[in-house]
Amino acid sequence: PTPDEKPAVEEDTTVASAEDSAPVVEEIAPVVQIKKVKTVAVAAATEVPAPQVVAAYAEPAPAPAVDPVNTASVPSGWAIQVASSPKQSEAQAFLDKTSKQAPKVLADAAGFTVAFDKDGVTYYRARFGGFGSKDAAWNACSALKKKKIACYAVQQ
Repeated sequence: PTPDEKPAVEEDTTVASAEDSAPVVEEIAPVVQIKKVKTVAVAAATEVPAPQVVAAYAEPAPAPAVDPVNTASVPSGWAIQVASSPKQSEAQAFLDKTSKQAPKVLADAAGFTVAFDKDGVTYYRARFGGFGSKDAAWNACSALKKKKIACYAVQQ
């Protein structure tokens, strides 16, 4: 480090005379700056337990078998039924076909199937739900009918 100030040197007023044949050596004491340092006592280190490693990517547990027909979330409010079929796959296919034929009309609607029994036979209703009012469902159904898609509005 470089010093902040130039060290002060006292001048020696003694002048050597010509008589003195020995060389004069002046001893200059070095200037030492003393800084006060605060001493702090440090407590003895206690043993720290090693960090535990947690697996970041755990394998997900297998999902229990779920019947999607009976446990599917059904939108509340009003819905439009567009088909009914004895096979769920046919009802789902009709939902896909209808949403492709009228994407603007059904943009905010959610397609779903609902199972029901009639004379010991299970049928699946193909519906679009999420309409906030009877008028909204009827207006959407009217727009579908203009596209030659049969439907009717039902309250969930």
